[in-house]
Amino acid sequence: MSGTVAVIILSHRDPAQVARLVRRVTTGANTLAVVHHDPTGEPLTLRPSSDVAVIPDPEPCRWGRLSLVRAQWRALGWVRANVPDLSWALLVSGQDYPIRTMRDIENELAVTPAHAYLRHFRADGDPADDVHPWQELTRRRYLHRRRLPFSARSVPLPVARRHPYRDGVRLYVGDMWFNLSGDAVDGMLEATPLSDRLLRYLRHAPIPDECFVASMALNTLPPELVRNDSKRFIRWTPRSKHPQTITAGHRDLLVASDAFFARKLDAAGHPEVPDLLDALAEERSG
Repeated sequence: MSGTVAVIILSHRDPAQVARLVRRVTTGANTLAVVHHDPTGEPLTLRPSSDVAVIPDPEPCRWGRLSLVRAQWRALGWVRANVPDLSWALLVSGQDYPIRTMRDIENELAVTPAHAYLRHFRADGDPADDVHPWQELTRRRYLHRRRLPFSARSVPLPVARRHPYRDGVRLYVGDMWFNLSGDAVDGMLEATPLSDRLLRYLRHAPIPDECFVASMALNTLPPELVRNDSKRFIRWTPRSKHPQTITAGHRDLLVASDAFFARKLDAAGHPEVPDLLDALAEERSG
């Protein structure tokens, strides 16, 4: 589908790195960079233009809290209201970076039959059907734990919470970094009763950003239109809560990947990496 690809950037630090990400994103033929910058983070000065938008009155975002979900949801609503020809909305952090040219990404999204690229697992089914240990972890997290008030900590409960995942509504978990078609965004935003129920419930859940968009997308889209792939290059160290920092040592893996973006970058610690990724993207497109 043709139209504008909106890349929503959630950022809170490293303004120079965010500015470079914005410049790279806007090299597409029809891509708009939409920045939601945490007002409690390092100051970011970006001048809005025809291909750069800054979401007004951004919300402070705290790890493990519903504020991250509200920022996602608000950004999607802003994009839908302000980009009439929206074809896709892609969410990245300020520490992500394209590993393909934006024109290549635009071209793939224009012809795919999918309406979402989103890594996801169902977490309310029979545990015997699990295919990943994360499903059991998130089943406990979202059904059997409650977050303490004013804290990122949560406590186990003796019985499952009364939850909204019933009457045909399923619990899905996944990466918060989504790729959604304009039609998918419309369907999710129009499902107000469902979004309201989930937002109320997740207010007291740990790590709600790994649940909300996945549950909204998979409960409003036919499953055959959702590809189980976030199109993100991410490498994890065992038992670590954070992905590996991308370095030149990842080069061969990056070349073999068909992802749109890599995460996470530390341009201050590894200043050569953005140039490396730009060069790899141009080589792949040539």
